[in-house]
Amino acid sequence: MKIPSAAQPKNDQDKARWKEQGLRRRLLTGAHIEDVRQEIESMFSKEIAVDLEINPDLSRNPFLLIWQQLNVAYIEPPEVSVEEDIDLESIVTPKLWAQMQQTSLYALAMGECLVRLDFRHWLADTEVSYRVVTPDVVLVEAMKGQPDKAGKVTEYRTRNGDTITREVWDVRDANEPIFRIEKQGKGGWMDATAEFAPELVDEYPYRDTSGAPILPYILYHNRVGSKLFNWTQGSEISAGALRLAALFTHWGDGFTNAAYPQRYIVDLESPSGRTETLGGQAVDVVTVDRKSILKFKSQGPSGGSLGQFSASMDPLASIEALKVYEQGLAVYAGLNPSDLAVTQSAQSGYAIVVSREGQRRAQKLIEPSLRIGDQELLATAARLSNFYLGDNLPESPRDYSIMYRALMPTPTELDSLAKSLESRLNLGVISQLDAMRELYPEIESDEQAITRLLRIKELEAMLASTNDDTQNTEL
Repeated sequence: MKIPSAAQPKNDQDKARWKEQGLRRRLLTGAHIEDVRQEIESMFSKEIAVDLEINPDLSRNPFLLIWQQLNVAYIEPPEVSVEEDIDLESIVTPKLWAQMQQTSLYALAMGECLVRLDFRHWLADTEVSYRVVTPDVVLVEAMKGQPDKAGKVTEYRTRNGDTITREVWDVRDANEPIFRIEKQGKGGWMDATAEFAPELVDEYPYRDTSGAPILPYILYHNRVGSKLFNWTQGSEISAGALRLAALFTHWGDGFTNAAYPQRYIVDLESPSGRTETLGGQAVDVVTVDRKSILKFKSQGPSGGSLGQFSASMDPLASIEALKVYEQGLAVYAGLNPSDLAVTQSAQSGYAIVVSREGQRRAQKLIEPSLRIGDQELLATAARLSNFYLGDNLPESPRDYSIMYRALMPTPTELDSLAKSLESRLNLGVISQLDAMRELYPEIESDEQAITRLLRIKELEAMLASTNDDTQNTEL
């Protein structure tokens, strides 16, 4: 969504945040061609840039490549449980964890991401719906005394095709919550709730069973912190991705036009050719191919000469240098050199390949912030479901236990780990409990490991009993 400058926020901090996070969203969605063109214009002289920016190279995008490889938390749906045996299908919907894959990608790459909750009771819905909202189209203000908790959210949205509106949700004063839809008029933003949602004029849409207003937005972070936004962290990767696209564009031009010896003539003239204007300058051009016969005419009494300079670019050496530059960007995603499975094979073609161990470590780093967001999301969804459906779901975030599934090891890793565990068990240096937790990293406590071990013992006993009954029947 392209928001006109007149409709954008006036605060310099919000402007800078929107600019950076908007760039990151475009890098994630492949919509960054104009950003690359601007980068080319800033890097090269006008005469060179005007030729390069005709067809920028967008084939290398380390920003997307890095964050896609680290976005593994929701590859397998997490396990959600509460103390009581309660059906959670009205809030844990079939689409939820699939949508959270996009949410976590945006949170990782952009620093933050929001999820909007709705209960479309006017359509007789029987479950909460969720919508991903990128942070480059929202303004957020904190609750008083809680600098990391959203109290007011203003979301910019397009309605009726091309009308830019903004929704304002404010629960900082629980006694007088605010909801309105605004659009731009001659005097600035004006209330348009009656136009777009007439049934909600002078009425706050969402409340819980106690009458308290609900803010239907949950703010996800890539790290647990004490403020609403941390948008400057990782800006090195987005800036480097643009620079790399510009450099690869220059490399592609060099591969085509500068990877061969440069010819020159002295005191000779070619009678054929044409003059073109490039970058405001006249350039003589002679079009040739392998069938062409070039004719030259001497301009001096002693005759002219032909010669050549060596190629001005080595494509292979140049692209290796760009790969080194690309690998350096991974450091700013929190990766260590040991987390990169760097390959020199021609089949890979990529300079950044994150190892499975690096992916698991990155998952562990983001899990605490995702858990906070997911618990808040489910608790808020429960408040909506209890009000509209009369459910009795827990409304405290701490009531929801969420276990994220670790990235499954490869067969080679699994075989190596099994042999190591077996040898240590035989030596008596670890217990079955230790082996269980090492084999399943998603288990977060000894209690969970004990529960799983007891369940295994119970199943083994049941199977043994079934086999005995079968044998007795046959006899």
